[in-house]
Amino acid sequence: MGRTCRGICTMHRAEAVPNKIRYDVGQKRCTFCGIFLSSDDTRCICCRAVLRTKPRSKKRD
Repeated sequence: MGRTCRGICTMHRAEAVPNKIRYDVGQKRCTFCGIFLSSDDTRCICCRAVLRTKPRSKKRD
């Protein structure tokens, strides 16, 4: 069975903050749904994909 975004994640969307500190304040990104979530879970509420907890780039000031 493949992953499907069911739209539940839009109700749990995280507040807008500057991009550089999103991960520092505890927000996580679902790469499948393309949305930042404020959740304690390690998987997306909507599609059950693993949430990204660190930025992809290693260059951070």
